[in-house]
Amino acid sequence: MSKKCKKDGNSSSVLTKYAKLKYWSQVDTRSVPAWLKKYKVGSGRISYRGERFSYSILSKEFELRLPGFVGFPQGHLFISEEVPEDYRKPILIHEFVEFTEFAGQVDRCRRAVVRELFHAPKGEEYSRYLEYRKTFFERLIEFYRDSNDVSDEFKMEIQGSYELLKKLIAQLEIEDLPAECLGGHSLKEFNNLDVFERRKIISREQSTVVKQKPLKSLTSSFFIWNIAFR
Repeated sequence: MSKKCKKDGNSSSVLTKYAKLKYWSQVDTRSVPAWLKKYKVGSGRISYRGERFSYSILSKEFELRLPGFVGFPQGHLFISEEVPEDYRKPILIHEFVEFTEFAGQVDRCRRAVVRELFHAPKGEEYSRYLEYRKTFFERLIEFYRDSNDVSDEFKMEIQGSYELLKKLIAQLEIEDLPAECLGGHSLKEFNNLDVFERRKIISREQSTVVKQKPLKSLTSSFFIWNIAFR
C-alpha cells in the first residue's frame, strides 16, 4: 500500500541489488517521521539475505479501512499490529523486495508474492496464510478501486497478486481431493496422465463429487481446471 521508493541504479545489477540491501538495512526505525511515529506501538527486526532490517509496528488506528496494512514509504518499513507475528516476516519481505529489488519492473508485485512464500509458514498454516494474503489483496483492490492516488499500473499489479493467490489456493484444494475424485488415481498419477484423459476423469466424476463434497475447486470457475490441466 505504500508509495513506491524511487529506483536507484541498475536493478539488473547483482552488485546494485546487494548494495540496496546493505543501504536499507541501516535505516533506523527510531528516525521515523512524526506522522508515522504518532502511531508507532512497537518495533522489530527481520533477517533477509544476510542483512537485518528494522521495522515499525503501527497501531491499527493508522488505517482502519485496511486491516493488516503494510508500507515502505521513503524507506520506512512498517506493518499493522493486527498482522499475526508469524506472518510479519514474509509480508515485510514482499513489501521490501517489491520496491527495491523489483522496483520499476512489470509484474513486480506478483514476483514479490512468490518471493514471500519462500518465507511463509509451513504445514497446515501455509493454506491459512494464503487465505490471509488473498483477503488482504482483495481489500487492497477495493481500497484503491476509485482512488486517483495510485496509477492504473499499480492497480494492475495488486490485481495480479490477488489472482495468483486465488490460483494457489485452488491448487491446494485440488491436492486435497481424495483418490476417488480423481478416477482412483493419486494426485501424482493424475498429473502424469494425458490432458484429455484428465479432462474425461474430471467430467465423469464431477456430478457425483459435487453431491458428496461441493468443493469450490470443482464448481466455481473454469480457471481452476486450467491449473489441473497444465
